[in-house]
Amino acid sequence: MHDPAQRQRELLLVEDNRGDARLLAECLRTLPFPYYLSIVTDGDSALAFLQQQAPYTAAPTPDLILLDIHPLKRSGWEVLEWLRTQPALASIPVVIWGGLLSPFDEQECDRLRPTECLTKPETVEGYQCIADLISKFLAQP
Repeated sequence: MHDPAQRQRELLLVEDNRGDARLLAECLRTLPFPYYLSIVTDGDSALAFLQQQAPYTAAPTPDLILLDIHPLKRSGWEVLEWLRTQPALASIPVVIWGGLLSPFDEQECDRLRPTECLTKPETVEGYQCIADLISKFLAQP
């Protein structure tokens, strides 16, 4: 029988800052299971990816989404709000992150209830903590 713990996990990162994306990708290498990380740089591309629209027609359904609050074109909150209306996608864990959280961000966090709402780390150790958190979410059946 195939070990389900070894199933490749699909991660989607929506992030317009290359440095943040690179640091997180580096820290994800410690995940204890096989995974594939897809990266898109803006909210419109995230929606196209999730709907498997060109150029993402072969995009996998992610097991977890890490979503920047303020990527280009469309906010992370708009992407999350859309996700919550999609029965096939609504149960995907979403870790949303940003710089300093504004009062609006706090309200949206309460309203849309992402799996986790984080401030972007300022250290490599902080990025490693996010990788550990992702590992914890994906280790659950």
